[in-house]
Parts: sequence; C-alpha cells; structure tokens
Amino acid sequence: MNDDTDSTSGTSTISYPERSDFPEVLSESDLQEVIASLVSQRKTGHEIHIFLQEECGIGWSLSTLNRHRARWGLRKSDLPKPLTPPQLPPQIQASILSSHKQQLTVDEMRSRLIKETGKAVCRRTIERYLASLHLKQKRNDVANGKVTREEVKSYMDHARTQLLAHAAGYRRMKEILFHEYRVKVPRLMVYELLSELDPQGMADRLRHACKRRVYRASGPNHIWSADGHDKLKPYGITIYGFVDAWSRKILGMFVHVTNNDPMHVGVYFLQIVKACGGIPLKVTTDHGTETMDLATYQIQFSQQYGAIPFEEANTHMRFTKSTHNQKIESLWSRMMKEHNRAVIDTILTHMEAGKYN
Repeated sequence: MNDDTDSTSGTSTISYPERSDFPEVLSESDLQEVIASLVSQRKTGHEIHIFLQEECGIGWSLSTLNRHRARWGLRKSDLPKPLTPPQLPPQIQASILSSHKQQLTVDEMRSRLIKETGKAVCRRTIERYLASLHLKQKRNDVANGKVTREEVKSYMDHARTQLLAHAAGYRRMKEILFHEYRVKVPRLMVYELLSELDPQGMADRLRHACKRRVYRASGPNHIWSADGHDKLKPYGITIYGFVDAWSRKILGMFVHVTNNDPMHVGVYFLQIVKACGGIPLKVTTDHGTETMDLATYQIQFSQQYGAIPFEEANTHMRFTKSTHNQKIESLWSRMMKEHNRAVIDTILTHMEAGKYN
C-alpha cells in the first residue's frame, strides 16, 4: 500500500472549490488535475480518497487510487524536493564534500579543513557540517582502529584460499569481508589489496569487464526468434511471439489462455510460414517442451524443401538459453515497460467493478 495512506477514518476537511465548480462528469484529465492539487497541498492518500468519494462521487478503492497516482506520477515521492540553500561558506562546503568523497575520517576532515581554510573546529562541528549537507560517514574499521591493513589483507587471503573465493572481484570481496569477518573497509582499499594479492586475476577481470555477446544475423529470414511471455498469466493472458532477428520485425503475436501447448505453438509457426511464404534458415527458441512441434516442422521443412540430409536440417533448429534469445526477450522487455502496466490496471479496475474475474 502507498506510504502516504492513512488508516484513520473521518470526514473530508480539505479546502477545495465547491462541487458546483466541477464539470457534471469528470474526465480522466479532470481527476488528474484534482488529485494533483490535493497532492500539492500535502494531503494524505486517505484524505484524497475521502474527498473523491464525498465531493466527486468517485467510488475508487484505495488501491485503485494508489495505482492511478503511481501511473500519473502524483505520489508524494514524486513531488520535487525542496531546495535548501547551503548554509556553509563555499570553502568549507568544498572541503567537506571532497573529504567525504575520499572517505576520510572526522579527525582527518578536521585536520584538512584547518589546513585549507585556517578554520579550527571541533569534531562535533564537523559532524554537524556533514548532517547539514545530508552526508553520512561510511564505516571504516581500519581508520577506526578495529583492524589493521595487514589483518584485512590476511582475511582476504584466507577467503581466497579457504572459502573458494579465488575468483572474486573487489566488489564481491568487500561483501565477503563484511559477512564472513564482520570487517567493513572502503572499496578502494579492497581494490588495492586485491591487486597486491592477485594482480593477474585483476588484470584479466578488467579486460573481460562488460564483455557482451555479439548477435549475428545475415539478413531477413536468416533467424526467427520465438518465445512465450508469461507476465500476464496471473490475469488469464498468455502470449507467444515470433520476431525476425535481423530486422526485429514482429512476425506474429498470439494471445491465448496457455502458451505451453506444443500443438498451439506448432500451429502458430505454420500460420506465419503460410503468411510469409516460406521458412527461415534457422529458428531459435528456449528449451521448453512447448516448442517440440515447432522444431519438428522446421527440421522437416528444411530437409524436404532444402534437399539436405537430416543431420544438416537438424542444425536449422537451435535451442538456447532464454538469456541468449536476445531479440525476442528485448521485445518482451519493451512490452513490460510500455503496455503491461496499462493492461493490468484495466483488468484490476474491471475486477473491482465486478465485470471480470
């Protein structure tokens, strides 16, 4: 439930124009304007709900109101944060921000501030400076004297040799230090120590950082990607789709109550083959059992009309991981962002009105 809803009950005390000032029938844009005005007055979700019921005759439930507010960007979290001008002199603010970025301790910040500005302050003043800039001190057990740098290095060496973390990078090693040894140190220190312990491994990981697979398609109808979309399954809707991997053209999207029946998926494939006037060189799908009929048709047609042996025709059907079936997965990602939310909102609204179950 939205964080600005209130469980208390009562009558609407919101100051707003009389009901006679509203149109007889409120459109969606009118409702959006009304809710935007109430949100700008910092009214709670419960107060807005009461106002809509009593003054506008809108019978939404609280969850429906929250969904519309999220869709229109009218939650309290969506309001612009008030800009508070910095109270610190520019020189002090710059010194504190720079010191915090370098993860210096409060005492180190204090010494640096004296050196850079000549202003001598106590530890508590530095802490107030940090609070006024909305900055928090990250724990550094080496700086606090809980452990030494060499002890941290020995922990890391133990994790690499005894905890099978020899392939861990500096981000993962930082987590291991905290969870296994209850030691918290800056990421930069972990990076430096790991570079000392495993320079070759660090260099190898750096070279392979963010190395993405290259998806190659020679042209139209070289590869068709097929997959099912189950995100709307809780609402009785399943989808099975086909796209051309080279052009990303949507060849077909089929909506049914199930997309797990191999006979259905096979018929979808035959319909697209008939519409396109031929078969692709290859079809890629995941390893689901629903693709068995599709695979049979693709291999059979490739062998029959390509005049090739079965062994070669078998290579024209490729099963892969869902994460590697990039083209169709990209389509589902776009669909989730652009369309699924609106479909779900419509279904839930009809369910609440008793028109859908």
